[in-house]
Amino acid sequence: MSAVVIAKADDEIADLIDRVRSSPDLNVGLVVPGSSRALQTPLNVRLLAQFSNQSGRRTSIVTEDPRLQQLARASGIQVYGSVPAFERGIELAGPRVGGAGVVRGVTAGASGLAAAAVLEPPPAPPPAPPSITPPAHAPATARLEPRRVLTQLPPARPSRGWDRRRFLYVAGVLVAVLGIVLFMALAPSAKITITIAATPLSVNSTIQGSPDVTTASQPDHVLTGVVTSTANQSFTATPTGTTTLPATAAKVTLTFTTDATSDIQFALPANNVGSYVKTADQSITYVPAKTTVICIGPVNPPPVGACAGNPYNANAPYVDQTAAASGNVGAGALTLWPGDPCPDPIQCPGTHISVTNSNAASGGADPKQVASASATDVANWNAQITQLQSALASQLQTDLQGRAAGKTFAKDPGGNGELISYSTNPPKLPAVNAPFAASSIQVTAAARATIYDPVAVRNDVIADLDKLVKPGDELAPGRLNTPPCDVTQANDTGTVVLACSATDFSQPTVNLNTLKAQLTGRNPGNAQHIVQSNIAKVQGVTVSEWPFKLFYLPLRASQIEIDENFVVISTKSP
Repeated sequence: MSAVVIAKADDEIADLIDRVRSSPDLNVGLVVPGSSRALQTPLNVRLLAQFSNQSGRRTSIVTEDPRLQQLARASGIQVYGSVPAFERGIELAGPRVGGAGVVRGVTAGASGLAAAAVLEPPPAPPPAPPSITPPAHAPATARLEPRRVLTQLPPARPSRGWDRRRFLYVAGVLVAVLGIVLFMALAPSAKITITIAATPLSVNSTIQGSPDVTTASQPDHVLTGVVTSTANQSFTATPTGTTTLPATAAKVTLTFTTDATSDIQFALPANNVGSYVKTADQSITYVPAKTTVICIGPVNPPPVGACAGNPYNANAPYVDQTAAASGNVGAGALTLWPGDPCPDPIQCPGTHISVTNSNAASGGADPKQVASASATDVANWNAQITQLQSALASQLQTDLQGRAAGKTFAKDPGGNGELISYSTNPPKLPAVNAPFAASSIQVTAAARATIYDPVAVRNDVIADLDKLVKPGDELAPGRLNTPPCDVTQANDTGTVVLACSATDFSQPTVNLNTLKAQLTGRNPGNAQHIVQSNIAKVQGVTVSEWPFKLFYLPLRASQIEIDENFVVISTKSP
C-alpha cells in the first residue's frame, strides 16, 4: 500500500521529513510543488534520502520541476511526474547521452507526463520514437519502465556516526541560546528620575506608655510592660586575724523561801557584802546583778499590801564575782548566805530563810584566743561583694534583654525606669578585729525595668503625620524620617512618656508598579508623557540607561528603577 503526502510551498526540509515520518506506510510518494523551497539544494535532498534509508522507508518524489527531478535522481530517490504515474509505478527515466533528438523526445515525453493534472487519469502513452541506430558506444534509448515490485525493503544504510551537519546545527543552537542569555544578562537597565512638586510635613508627638490595656488603646498611647529578674552568687569569708576573748562571769537566778508564819520583806542591794551568796565550800561567790526586793511569806503570793506596796518576789539575778568558767556551778550549789538576817533566833524567832539555785549557772568562760576579721579581711570581703554585684548586674541586664523580646527599655535622663537592688546574707560584715568564724556570704540582686514597643510608637507618630496629608495625596515612600524618641519620664512600674518627631512629604498618589509596566519597551523620549499621564504635579523627567543606550527602555519592569525627587511648594507643620 502506497501513501501520497502533499508538501506545501513554504515547507522547510524539517517539515518534509516530519510529513514522511508521520505517514503510516513505508512506501511514500512526496508531492512537491515547483515553488517549494525545501528541496532546492542538494544538501536538503540528501538529508531526505538519508532519513529514508535510515528509517527503512521508500520515499519517492512526485514533481514537475526538472531541476528537482535531477537532484532527486542524483541522491538515489525515484522520481515520478504525477500522482497517477506514482500509483501505477511509471517512473521517469533519466536522460541518456545519445543524440539530441532522443533527449528532446524523452524531454517532450516527460513534459507531457508532468503536464498531466495530478488527480486526472494519465494520458495515452506517446508514440514510439523512430528507430535510430545508436553508435556502438552509446547507451540504449531512454524508455519508460514499470516500477519494480520489491518483495523486501532494502536494508537501512549503516549509520555514519556523528554527522558534521548535526554538529553544526547543535553548535548553532548553543550559540543562539548563549547569545540570548548574554543579552538578557547584559541588557541595559534604566533609571527614571521624576521631580514632583510635594508638600513637606512635620509633626512633634508626645506618646505615653502604660501597662494598662484600656489606657494604652487611646490615641498617642502605647502598651508597656515590666520585666523582672533575680540572681545570686556567694563566696566564703575566711578570717585571717586572731583576738583574745576576755573571761566572762557565770550568771544564775537565786530563789529565796521562808518558813515564817507572816510575810517577810528584805532588800538585796548590789555591791553589798551582805547580799553575797556562796557555795557550801565558799569557793564560789555570787553577787546581786542589781538591787532586788524580796517579798515572801506563808502564802505565796501574799495578800495585796503585805510587803508595804512591793509585789511578791522570791527571785533575784546573781552573777559570779570572778569571771571564769569555774562559776558554772550545778543546780542547788549556791545555798550559803552569810548575810542572812535570821540565823539568830533572838532577832528572828521561829523564822528561817533559805536560798538556792534551781538551775545550773551558765555563761562563765576563761580568756581564750579566737579567729577574728582583720581590717584586710573586711576590705577584701567588701571588694568581693562589689565585684559580685557588678557581675550580677551584667547577668541581669542580659536576662532582661532576653525577656524584653526585642522591645526597648524606657530609661529617662535621671536613670528612672530601671531598678537594681542588692542584699547580702548575713546582712552585715563583722567589725574589724571582731571574732568571726569562716562563713558563706551570699549576694542577691533583683532587677526590674519598663519596656515599650518602638514599632507601636513609630506607628502612632506616622498616624499623626498621616492626618496632615490632603485627600488624593499620600506620604512619599522612602522619604519618611523618624528619629529615635527621647524618654522624658519613666519609672519601673510601666509608666513612660516619650517625645517623638517625624518628617515626610505629601505627594500625589503613585502606583510605581503600574508605571513601570507602562514604560517597559517604550521609547525613552515618550517617558515624560507617560509619567505625566500617571502622576500629577510632575516638574521634570530624566531617563538614563546603563551600560549603553538603546532606542527602547528595558523589556522587564525589574530593570527599571524609578527615583522620586521633590520640589518644595509650601511648608506646613502642626
